[in-house]
Amino acid sequence: MDRVRRVLFAKSSPIKLEKILGELELPSKGLFKLRIEYSDVVKRQELVPYLIKPVQSIRLVNADKVIYGKKYADRTGIRRCLEKKGDCDDILMTQRGHLTDASYANVALFDGKHWYTPSWPLLRGTRREELLEKGIIRPSVIREKDLDSFQCIRLINAMLPWGEGPTLDISAIRR
Repeated sequence: MDRVRRVLFAKSSPIKLEKILGELELPSKGLFKLRIEYSDVVKRQELVPYLIKPVQSIRLVNADKVIYGKKYADRTGIRRCLEKKGDCDDILMTQRGHLTDASYANVALFDGKHWYTPSWPLLRGTRREELLEKGIIRPSVIREKDLDSFQCIRLINAMLPWGEGPTLDISAIRR
């Protein structure tokens, strides 16, 4: 968040999360995500219940026009892609034939020996970066045509500890 603020707004003073958390009534039970809307200053913060979406099927969707390098409140491009999911539970976006992300998560694919994540995701999520640093997943150029060389796909994001995100057989990806 602070890195994005420096890039977009030339702000170097960090947002004090302790202060924001101190202003909120924190629930004693359940899983919540902290949503912070900001520009050069914090505009709004809220705790939102986090529900792990059950995912049984994923539709491969072209997202060539989607730009989402920073985590924006405006997810119009991703919402448009979601409109193409048909009877599937989520989408797997591609750009120029390369895998990028699901609608709310980065992805990792298992080839029977190693876990790989697309080299060029739309958003370099914090959990993805952590897993890369730990060597749990490896970056790789993964094209649509490479999907059959993998056994399964796992959705990963900051709210899903490794191993708890939806994991599907590669056949659950509909093309």
